This record gives sequence, structure tokens and C-alpha cells, in this order.
Amino acid sequence: MKKNLTFLAMLFSFAIVQGQNMLVINLNGNPSEKIPFSNIQKITFDADNMLLKTAYGTNRYLLDNIASITFLNETGIKDFTEKIEVNIFINASGEIVVESPHQINQLVVFDLTGRQVALSTQNKMNVNHLNTEIYILQVVTEKGIVSKKFIKNN
Repeated sequence: MKKNLTFLAMLFSFAIVQGQNMLVINLNGNPSEKIPFSNIQKITFDADNMLLKTAYGTNRYLLDNIASITFLNETGIKDFTEKIEVNIFINASGEIVVESPHQINQLVVFDLTGRQVALSTQNKMNVNHLNTEIYILQVVTEKGIVSKKFIKNN
């Protein structure tokens, strides 16, 4: 019994990390049931049954009647992320230069603690004042935001 709970808890954790939001119980000889994670309050096992308490009541499933349990992502939101082309290099003057077919609105540099350490509203930025370290460059364009890691050497 305890192994079933531990295994199910691991499955839920994995499903949530993977961006899933719906539990699907496929039953032998019956239509599957879809239950949003947000409605699930508690899952317990009682002898040969799985008890699923939701916001709408408790459902009892005989374990022998469960063909499988799967997880889905049913947000209705499609991934429409467009790849944003940017070329980044450091010139001889110690400036980061960003080239893109899209208008560049802003360049922001963050250290690895998330603190903003530099900002520019042009397509280039002087980084001579930065210490030797790894940084994140955020390029804000008219099409979206691109983040790239770079290493500043003195």
C-alpha cells in the first residue's frame, strides 16, 4: 500500500515538472475520466480501491478496473514561440555588440545572482567595468526577449 502511494506521488511530481495538468484514468471497458490536478484534493488507497477526493466529491476506482493512468497538458495554449535571431560578439573596444534583423530595444546584463549590472538602449554596450565572471545578457527586441550566457575576461 505504502509503495503505491510513494509511486503515485513520484508520478504526480514528475508530471507537474513536465508541465502536465490533467490526470487521465483509463478504465477497462469504460470511457476514460479526465481530472484537472487543481481539482484533486487527496488520493488514498483502501484495500483494492483507489479513492480520489476532488472538489466535487470522492470517486472510488477498483484497482483491477484501471487499465492505466496517464497525464496530459490541456491548457488550450499552443506554443507559438518564434525563434529570434541575434548575433552577439565582443569587439576590440570591450563592447558587447548585438546584431539582429529585428529592432533591438534594450540590452540588460545580469550577474549569476540575478542582479542587474548593466543596461543599454542601443545595440552595443561597454562591459569593460565588469569583473571576470559569467553573466547573462538579455536582448529585448520587437519580437521578444532572448537570453544568452557570456564569460567576461579581463
